[in-house]
Amino acid sequence: MTSIGLDHVVMRYDGTQAAVDDVSLEIEEGEFFVLVGPSGCGKSTLLRLLAGLERPSSGTVRMDGSDVTELTPRLRDVAMVFQNYAIYPHMTVGGNLGYGLKVRGVPKREAAARVREVADLLGLGDLLKRRPATLSGGQLQRVAMGRAIARRPRAYLMDEPLSNLDAKLRVSMRAELEQLHRRLGVTTVYVTHDQVEAMTLGSRAAVLRAGELQQVAAPQELYARPANAFVAAFIGSPPMNFALGTARKDGLGLAGFDLRLPAEHRPPVAAGERVLVGIRPEELRDPQAAGKEACALRVTCAVRQNLGADQLLFFPVPQLPDEAAVIARATFAEDRPAGPVVGDGERLLCARVPADVSVEPGDTVDLAVRPGALHYFDPDGGARLPSA
Repeated sequence: MTSIGLDHVVMRYDGTQAAVDDVSLEIEEGEFFVLVGPSGCGKSTLLRLLAGLERPSSGTVRMDGSDVTELTPRLRDVAMVFQNYAIYPHMTVGGNLGYGLKVRGVPKREAAARVREVADLLGLGDLLKRRPATLSGGQLQRVAMGRAIARRPRAYLMDEPLSNLDAKLRVSMRAELEQLHRRLGVTTVYVTHDQVEAMTLGSRAAVLRAGELQQVAAPQELYARPANAFVAAFIGSPPMNFALGTARKDGLGLAGFDLRLPAEHRPPVAAGERVLVGIRPEELRDPQAAGKEACALRVTCAVRQNLGADQLLFFPVPQLPDEAAVIARATFAEDRPAGPVVGDGERLLCARVPADVSVEPGDTVDLAVRPGALHYFDPDGGARLPSA
């Protein structure tokens, strides 16, 4: 097993804009580490730097404590799984699985044994003589992974390997990937823009934005204690609700509601100051389930979306004149609206409630939020603020 380190790595393609901007990371031996973020944030560039396909403009790449920044991909001994599979169409499944062993001069008998072992591991034993054109998307993905596994490299680097699969197949492949990692125990760096994959697969995840590292933590930590409003908005589905509030001596004025809060859950700013507040849709609950200290909210359902096991209720709240701009700046989403807009001075917030809650558009709904479920952020920069 191999540990991987990045020390102040910068990558500039045009000499000005940094695709990767001063990133430092420590990936432990045997870890399943996820790089997650929106398209264009530098995830794949970072993976190529680890593989040796690119050389950084500055900084150091380490493996097991040794500097490998100048080493070629072959000398680094890592295996990469690409988004488009990169399967050789003229070769059989067996030929694809064993190609990496052939070019490295592995003896034929040993190579054949490895190919058979990997094929049995991935359920490809009956497909060894088939051509890629006759395989399904899931089978092609298994072949791409099997080719990497057969090499027995120091680490696996995976660049959005499941993005070409349909939703149902992605779920099953995620489970297979997790089981495979537990069985092999090889250090794996996995790139995805899908926060569900990041939450379900990674032992730890690094959230990137515009080449900059925003937070490195276990998935549950990213969800429960996001370092800033960008991470809070990116991690979680549906996304976190945001609203601009005003601190009061006994609590918080927020979206037309007066929330009385215990001292330990009040915003950490002086009374009268503004604070950006985040509430996850699943934290807007039935008042009886929310607890004694919960703050009651009576809202009117504008839109209802049925998800099967639960449902999303969208309800209008007043919007302050500059609220949308503040939220967009804090979440780095200047090119996107801060939430659905329903008219002048109003926008929609979202609650996720059980499917057995009977409600239709136009109905009044009683909700509640626990004081401890409120997230506070700096309205100017988006940094997380601690509770009082």
